[in-house]
Amino acid sequence: MTIYLVRHGESECNVKGMLYGRTDCALTELGRRQAAAVAEKLRGEHIERCVASPLIRASDTAGAAASALGLELEYDERLMEQDMGEWENVPFMEYFKSDSRVREMMKDWTVVAPPGGESFDSLRRRVAAALDDIVAAGKDTLIVAHAGPLSAATAVLLGLPDSAARRFWYEQGCWTSVDNAQGIFKLRFFNK
Repeated sequence: MTIYLVRHGESECNVKGMLYGRTDCALTELGRRQAAAVAEKLRGEHIERCVASPLIRASDTAGAAASALGLELEYDERLMEQDMGEWENVPFMEYFKSDSRVREMMKDWTVVAPPGGESFDSLRRRVAAALDDIVAAGKDTLIVAHAGPLSAATAVLLGLPDSAARRFWYEQGCWTSVDNAQGIFKLRFFNK
């Protein structure tokens, strides 16, 4: 079994430099091109299922891939981005300069949660539950989500400590895959 991981294309909030998680930002024109490009890159892969976060930036990216691969698109709210609480949809650099808690979170978001928002532990647990269901289905699956859930998913699948999640950076317009070989997931490609 292979799990394919894709981050959504560039969003309007990316361009505006916002700190955001659950804010539903649409893809930019570049983001739509990135979605089309990753869909084309995936054409030669054996993918039986496509599951995505329901946030529009992920669902539109997944829609391009599902269409190119002839798959039905499924949604799973457990793949949504981390809730940023009080920092949701605020200018990143403004808060980075004025609030030391933002700087601490950027150093290690696996131990510092946004005020009123979701901890990494909560994010990891819900992503791990989604992965359990996906793996139990036993189909080669494309997951389209966000940087936080994808990093958590990679750490969970590879059996790495939580702190490893902060070391993965998912590029937009690329795909990553992890293969299950005899019950052990192994990283095959990263940001291809």
